[in-house]
Amino acid sequence: MSIVENLLNRLDAVKQTGRHTWIARCPAHDDKTPSLSIREIDDGRLLVHCFGGCAVDSVLSAVEL
Repeated sequence: MSIVENLLNRLDAVKQTGRHTWIARCPAHDDKTPSLSIREIDDGRLLVHCFGGCAVDSVLSAVEL
């Protein structure tokens, strides 16, 4: 399983929004509508951004990564 698949499998309301880009509910806060953006870049790294202001460490801790 790839890194991005591992993360996406742990999130709720995941929707692919483009090639190598997704949006999901942020597990680090009470997210009613998806506010977590995930993008896999060409070298395999992930860019994770919560539009609600959660730190990446908080997001990853919430899904036990």
